[in-house]
Amino acid sequence: MISPQDMSLSGKTALVTGAGSGIGFSIAETLLRFGARVIVVERDEKLAAGAQQRLETLGGDVQVEVADVTVKAQMTALAEQVAATGRLDILINNVGDHLNLIKPFLDSDEDEWDALFDINLKQILRMVHLFAPIMRDAGNGGSIVNISSIEGFRAIPTCATYGAMKTAISGFVRSMAIELAPYHIRINAVAPETTQTAQVDPRQFTKPEHLAQWDIWNPLGRWGQPDDTAGAVLFLASPLSSWVTGTTVHVDGGALAAGGWYRMPGEQQHWTLAPVIAESGFIF
Repeated sequence: MISPQDMSLSGKTALVTGAGSGIGFSIAETLLRFGARVIVVERDEKLAAGAQQRLETLGGDVQVEVADVTVKAQMTALAEQVAATGRLDILINNVGDHLNLIKPFLDSDEDEWDALFDINLKQILRMVHLFAPIMRDAGNGGSIVNISSIEGFRAIPTCATYGAMKTAISGFVRSMAIELAPYHIRINAVAPETTQTAQVDPRQFTKPEHLAQWDIWNPLGRWGQPDDTAGAVLFLASPLSSWVTGTTVHVDGGALAAGGWYRMPGEQQHWTLAPVIAESGFIF
């Protein structure tokens, strides 16, 4: 029988990467509100300090580490520090970025591929490789959640390499779910549609004359907010999802299901697949 206690993370320790702002901060805040001790990892000192100040007002147990997940030595040192405490129950790999490398694939180069690989996939492999053993050795099970993107499940012209990295996350999750299952460690992913944050604000790409169509570009009538992803992460981190592993939760307002269909302006049940705004790239 499900009870309110199944939402509690009391006594759990969670580590959230890229938690200085945006989706990462919302995840850290949510896990803290539900009782977890939270370790925030953020490479930007100013964002880290701001996150610590805001989270400490909630009265929970917060540890902030200024570190870069793409730097192996820093993450190895952090893993050793966490292992010394003997406790890690929840790992949220939130970091990811298109790095403004928005161009046709044939115009890209290998240095750009490497940069996208490092921040979108390699660091996730490293984090799981370093921190899953802590969960395994403690013998208490655990939950790992990797933040992916809807772009791993649909085409994204001019960001093909980024999309490939996001697609790989779900493949990694499926295989690791089997490898980690004997230790009762669950691993899943969350794939959000475009979410309004300081890093990505869709309005900056939208011409003023098109803002009136803002509410019809997604089936549920709005862009994502950081708390949307945080809610899915809370489910996957909590006992409510104790039999869920190896899957990806789509937090996209129905965008993936829509498959390119959009409501016509002013209509509730008139839909079109034909583009009504003739622009290129990320300008809507």
